[in-house]
Amino acid sequence: MMLGIDGVLLALIITFIILFGSILSGFPVAFAIGGAGVLSFVVVALLDTAGLLTHSLVDVTSPEYKDLLNSGVSRLAISKFSYPDLPRIIEPVFSQGWERAVDRTLSFVVNRINERVIAGQSIETLLAILMFVLMGITLERSNIANDLLTSMARVFGGLPGGLAVSVVVVGAFLAASTGIVGATVVTMGLLSLPTMLRNGYSPKLATGVISASGTLGQIIPPSIVIIILGTLAGDLYSTAQEERARSVGCNDALTYLGEPAVVSVGTLFQAALLPGIMLALLYALYAFGYAIFRPESAPAVPSAGHTDSRTNRRNILVFA
Repeated sequence: MMLGIDGVLLALIITFIILFGSILSGFPVAFAIGGAGVLSFVVVALLDTAGLLTHSLVDVTSPEYKDLLNSGVSRLAISKFSYPDLPRIIEPVFSQGWERAVDRTLSFVVNRINERVIAGQSIETLLAILMFVLMGITLERSNIANDLLTSMARVFGGLPGGLAVSVVVVGAFLAASTGIVGATVVTMGLLSLPTMLRNGYSPKLATGVISASGTLGQIIPPSIVIIILGTLAGDLYSTAQEERARSVGCNDALTYLGEPAVVSVGTLFQAALLPGIMLALLYALYAFGYAIFRPESAPAVPSAGHTDSRTNRRNILVFA
């Protein structure tokens, strides 16, 4: 083993380092992740070919292993972690060669594309991703996000940390509109960061609030991440429940569970709605509390007069 580390663990460390470096390189995230995957595989394959990446496995031909099976222990429950005293064998990370790994990966990708996109029914669900991208472009071109941020700043600007609270609220609305993390962070950064710094906000607080509120796009429905997760998790859940039903002697999961074994995108949306709202509220409360204890880092924006006060009240009614 290289450096005394198991080959699988070392391969994961190499992948993480290359991925982290690719993201920090400045390339778009989509290209960085794809390039990191290819580069990581090349590095791991070269090390495996050189015999530097090996990992230990339980020797399934040993008498001790067979004794455990005869005693009633499930084959799936036996591992080198649960039974560290079992005899082991040393194998390369790619036991059948990296060429076989490439072939299996390409076959899996092609089959999944055929099943999930071309021949499957999930194409209608995946079309929602294009609609969310179109929605994000519409928000950018129509300046709705700018107007929304201005309105929220008028509503909360007079409070300590009001601009930070406004950014969280607008970030939640943009997350619910676009479903894209990157689009929300970039939009909020361009619109709100100069204003917050101009009004004396701490750069740490300003950038932290913008980044945190931008991540709400991952959880507040509708979310592109949840859509992709739903299309993948649905089949996995159905397969797992079918196997669970057969293990207890039932013919299908419907008979065993009493309900269809389905995890839809709508179900995931319902499950993610409350946590997303709670996260937005906690972010806003944190910004408000930070401004209370450190008023110099998040000062209140002074009102410009009676006209602005009437506008504020009108915006509050519209917001409510």
